Amino acid sequence: MLLLAGGAAAWLYGDKPAGNAPVAVPAPAPVEPAVPAAPAYVASAAAVALPSAASMPALPDRPKIAALPEVESPTESLRKVQLGLHGGTAEDALIAARTLQHCAMMSKAPEGLFAVRDQPDMVPANVRKAIKDMGGEERVSNETIARAQSDQRRCQVFDAATLARSGELLQKAYDGKAAGAAMAYLQSLQAHDAKGEADPALIARLQADVRQTAQAGDPDTLMSLAMASGNLARDLGITPIQRSGYRNAYVQIQDERIPGMGTAMAKIIDAVAQMNSSAPLTTTQQREADALAKQLVNAWRSARKS
Repeated sequence: MLLLAGGAAAWLYGDKPAGNAPVAVPAPAPVEPAVPAAPAYVASAAAVALPSAASMPALPDRPKIAALPEVESPTESLRKVQLGLHGGTAEDALIAARTLQHCAMMSKAPEGLFAVRDQPDMVPANVRKAIKDMGGEERVSNETIARAQSDQRRCQVFDAATLARSGELLQKAYDGKAAGAAMAYLQSLQAHDAKGEADPALIARLQADVRQTAQAGDPDTLMSLAMASGNLARDLGITPIQRSGYRNAYVQIQDERIPGMGTAMAKIIDAVAQMNSSAPLTTTQQREADALAKQLVNAWRSARKS
């Protein structure tokens, strides 16, 4: 569910300018936020409020490297990161990077949760409702804060220097062609707190690789792209037509995997996307998006059969 949290974080952090990074479409006109911008650390609170991956139904075709287990010991987390940093496969590097990203997020989560608990209006009502509909908590509880504090302590096995190495691990995973690495690396380079300016040629290559993965109907990539809107969609290199097609394909794929799952996920995807809403598609554009969605669903079905 951290992918869902990423969409909530995109709103909470606000859009980050892409600098000189090449994009697939012109930058859209600025959109006034629906509410005042929240402090950056509140983004991590949205992730904790969402239902955990462990509570969701098992999906047989989901990659095993998607998320950090909730009850993983500090020793096991440390082992995974050391393996990714010193030897190991591209997949090991991706697991290590996500472990460090998770722990970096958790370092801010309790502070953000306290803020959201005491000022619940920091998160728009439709986002809170969507989280609740997904099985998460509309209001932050003391139990949730306690869990976040426990996870924060568990992650103290990593010092700041190690937490800062997720970028090199993502590069290693991408260079080694680990599944999902292109999206993770691209999002990392364009994160609100990314240091320095990424190579425009690298950004363009990552954007192309992400679109190619989406074209094959990869559900995780489709969800990340479906969550994007406004400047975030621009930074990922997708047009409004593509985003609509990715969203519709993702919803249909999820409903075919588990009846009702896509419809439920659509609520929070749409709630987050509305924070940076853009002009609705024309009838012609919507037909193009629908055709793209059909193509992607067929690609996913073919891959699943093979």
